[in-house]
Amino acid sequence: MIQSATNGRLHFTVFLFAHLSLAHALGQSDQTTTPIEETLLKETSGEVYFYEGKSYTGLVVKTHPNKKKAESYSLKNGKLNGVWKGWDEEGNLVGQAEYKNGKIHGKFLQLRKTGGREFEVNYFNGVENGAFRRWFDDGKLWVIENYLAGKLDGVSTTYFSDGKIQISTEYLAGKKHGLEIHRYENGQPRWEAVYEAGKLKSKLRWKRDGTPSGQNPPDIL
Repeated sequence: MIQSATNGRLHFTVFLFAHLSLAHALGQSDQTTTPIEETLLKETSGEVYFYEGKSYTGLVVKTHPNKKKAESYSLKNGKLNGVWKGWDEEGNLVGQAEYKNGKIHGKFLQLRKTGGREFEVNYFNGVENGAFRRWFDDGKLWVIENYLAGKLDGVSTTYFSDGKIQISTEYLAGKKHGLEIHRYENGQPRWEAVYEAGKLKSKLRWKRDGTPSGQNPPDIL
């Protein structure tokens, strides 16, 4: 099934925020300690975690109802700091992320049950910054785009499952700016649009055989 880069980003955003709110996620600290159960922690409104009345530094684990490990992470002075890892109820590693001083900082990676990568995105101080990549089930690249200070910036590319380019879009500071091209599976351009600061300036459309089409571009624009 073909989906747009926008759908990929939406799926990713929903997953990430739901995961963080339910998981209190995170990784390993530089201090070797015996892990404590997450249920023993208390969280303040400022997302600082306390254990026995003090901000906690050390390892934390969370378990599934079947007693298998669900998450492992660490806290430093009560804040998420280090590498978070998550597992499903069957024991498969399904994700990992890096945090620093309570904010996601570094790579967030979601894995499939098979161990293959589903998507990864880089963060800097809690904000998307750098490459976002998403893969098909078979491991082939599906989407690649770039973030700068939390906004899409540069070329966003979506691929067909055979590796050919489906959509190519230029962004600047979170807005479409420049050329956007959508192609048929045979590589022939389907439609082409030019944007300036998010506003559509011109558009053209072609039939599968390459002849011009008088129809308006699809709603994906």
